[in-house]
Amino acid sequence: MWGGNLGLPSPLAAGACAQPRLPTNGGVLSVRVTGLRRRLGSAEVLSGVDLSVEAGTLYCLVGPSGSGKTTLLKILAGQSESDGGRVLLGGKDLKALDPRDRATAMVFQNYALFPHLTALENVAFGLEALGLTESEIRSHALEALTAVGAEAWALRRPQELSGGQQQRIALARALAAKPKLLLLDEPLSNLDAAARIELRDRLRALVRSQGLTVICVLHDQKDALAMADQLGVMRQGKIIQSGAPIDVYRRPVDSWTATFLGSANLFPGTVVHAAAGEFIASTALGEVRGALSQPAQPPAVGATLIICIRPECLHLDAMAPDENAFAGKVTDSLFQGDLSVHRFTTPAGLVLQVAELNPRQRMGSKATVYAWAEPEDVVGLVK
Repeated sequence: MWGGNLGLPSPLAAGACAQPRLPTNGGVLSVRVTGLRRRLGSAEVLSGVDLSVEAGTLYCLVGPSGSGKTTLLKILAGQSESDGGRVLLGGKDLKALDPRDRATAMVFQNYALFPHLTALENVAFGLEALGLTESEIRSHALEALTAVGAEAWALRRPQELSGGQQQRIALARALAAKPKLLLLDEPLSNLDAAARIELRDRLRALVRSQGLTVICVLHDQKDALAMADQLGVMRQGKIIQSGAPIDVYRRPVDSWTATFLGSANLFPGTVVHAAAGEFIASTALGEVRGALSQPAQPPAVGATLIICIRPECLHLDAMAPDENAFAGKVTDSLFQGDLSVHRFTTPAGLVLQVAELNPRQRMGSKATVYAWAEPEDVVGLVK
């Protein structure tokens, strides 16, 4: 094995942090999935998944455990068969492609590192099959380690690394092969907060500098919202909503999606008027005006809507604005450093959460104040 002759350059051995660019991948892949199905025994894990990812996009997939996220990744990687539907990689049917021609790489949750090899040797493993010289193999491996901020651990073996460090090595190994499609299964799960943000930013930079197409399953919704170009929400074997993160967050397709992605104030209303993507509804708090989550399917007058207002979209004021203003009292406040989250109780007994950024003073609990929201921040979800 050539691994013992890698000959680390002295700057790396000394822990210096050079910043070489990984060579470009020579093209990236778009992904098209239609009607994808997968059964495991009597359970249908994927129930007609549709997915479209443009080349050069960082697509993040979130959903509860058991929703089919990892199964979908394995099918895209060619490591699991589907029971129906179609997958196109770069416009070519996945089943018609030789595995060597798929140019995909997947990083699993268990990393699959060889314990007897150093980090550098793990990253370099398999590059010989690409017809590279020893010098090219060493160069690609070092560049991949640097790309994920792991060059200082090049001579360590997996048992000498933390879980988060091993995760970076596994990611570097996938990058070293110059894939056109990179599949990541929870790449940030074993990192502390600071390391998670650093690697998240590095991944975004790699996607942009290399034009990589990445499909990434994430456990933390906040990471997904911050990281993704496009965000998909998966539930019960289907992708129920997909789009730009800000659109999915601000215009969730239903109340489940709204609460899955973050805190949300939800209460019912009866439609008084609905047209041109807007609505007016009668609620226990008074009349409310806002935007429909699905403007192409306006509800009929008299239909029930679920009103959704994010806590950060509510504002507190001593004076009532002209619309979307609810009287009440602040009955509790939770200081969270950059935010204070207030418990706002209305005379009707409805409790709303109001999040304020860097409040200068705590709200009193005796005086009646008004929580209000702009119409574009009030979303009507069809029940």
